[in-house]
Amino acid sequence: MQRSPQRIVYSEIDVKSWTERRPSCGSVRPSHCPSCASASRPVGAPLVVVGHGLRARSIEGPAAPGEAPVVTDVHGRRYVCRACGAVLVVVPQGVARGRRYSLSAIAFALGWWAYERLHAAAVRERSSTAKRIGAASATRWASLARWTRCAGSLFGCEVPALGTVRERAARVAAFVASHAPVSTGPVPTLAFFGAAFCRPR
Repeated sequence: MQRSPQRIVYSEIDVKSWTERRPSCGSVRPSHCPSCASASRPVGAPLVVVGHGLRARSIEGPAAPGEAPVVTDVHGRRYVCRACGAVLVVVPQGVARGRRYSLSAIAFALGWWAYERLHAAAVRERSSTAKRIGAASATRWASLARWTRCAGSLFGCEVPALGTVRERAARVAAFVASHAPVSTGPVPTLAFFGAAFCRPR
């Protein structure tokens, strides 16, 4: 049996506001289906994109710059398109598909590691709730290089394969920081806030 396609739709609500007061089904219903472009609420006709329950997941990282990392439970709103059968999951800004860490936490970590040249172990301590780390990972964090390679799917940032991984990560952090709603502050902090305004490719 072929599974219906699933699409992630980003709300304009941030993670903190979403978790403090989960939005109603109607308030975050997409205006149209991103798979077939059918209108959700056609005039004079039944709803096309209808509520389909909740989808729970956990994301990790600091809720704000300077705060300790935490695990946050997020319940995305699920919808199904009656026209094409696509399943849509509406999530708050900053939630990355298939990622354990929030987009803000990822951008923040890349900024500290690459732009501010902080040691990988110190970046992990600021980003992760994990207390037990293997000996081989005590001085490195493979996620930093992996996030740099996936910058396009995470932030819509295509970085040329020039220079070291850390140099490329610095360019990613600067790109994300340029999307922050404020223009002054350290690059890691600006990247933290800019991550929610980037769109993956």
